[in-house]
Amino acid sequence: MKGQNKPFSIEVGGSLDITNFQWSIAGNLQGQSPNILSELTFEKIIATGGYLTASYNLAEHLTLTVSFQKNTVISGNGTDADYKENNRMDATYQVSFNSNKGVMDNFRIGCAYNIIARARFKLNTELFFASSLQNFNILDLNYQDLNSTYRANWKSADIGVSGSYALTKRLSLLGAISYGLNKYNSEADWNLIEIFKHPISFKQHANGDEFEGRAGLNYMLNSNFSILLCGKLGQMRSHKGLDTSFLQNGNEVKTQFNGANDNFYELKLGAMFSF
Repeated sequence: MKGQNKPFSIEVGGSLDITNFQWSIAGNLQGQSPNILSELTFEKIIATGGYLTASYNLAEHLTLTVSFQKNTVISGNGTDADYKENNRMDATYQVSFNSNKGVMDNFRIGCAYNIIARARFKLNTELFFASSLQNFNILDLNYQDLNSTYRANWKSADIGVSGSYALTKRLSLLGAISYGLNKYNSEADWNLIEIFKHPISFKQHANGDEFEGRAGLNYMLNSNFSILLCGKLGQMRSHKGLDTSFLQNGNEVKTQFNGANDNFYELKLGAMFSF
């Protein structure tokens, strides 16, 4: 999103994000004994914050864009469960928890190349690198000492298309879709589990992919100033990988990481200055 015939633009605004996140591990490296040994789910994690995006025209059809967003978690909950048998049968542990603290950071840098530039319609191809950091907290009012953390880091290379269509002289419809391949790394501190080391109790690594779709409206107040309202939905997921637990006795226990899945929704309201 950039201003009409302006080489530089800055977009700033606020965001509301909703995330549903889940991962599980198996009982051994072969994905058995059982196929789901432990599963953690974060549900309806709501976070609010702000973002800043800067764009610069490197050439006639080529634009460089850098964006950073920081959100603070304000509400959410989750469940932690362990199973003895395959397919989530014979639960040995199952508890709900609060997850109303945490942070979510997103960074993105890349280029857009304009392939269609008509009076009312513009279409770009995009190539960018993205990094998403999610820091979830596991809390319980009945156990004030409980303050476990799970930190997930997604890094991806994405391709996509974006475009705009002028509905009127001032109002434009915006849209974009993208797909990427990612690397997933996480680490956790289960602070009340004495068998684990601290502050890193276990780590997880895997490769995956992601999809994202965006739509919105851009209203130009004048040639230098616009108001934007945009929505986004998407999914980040990892495939099978490796989970490594670090024990107080110095041993490391490795098992199959079954993968992580993150479904997210976002609403942004911002202002763009072009010059």
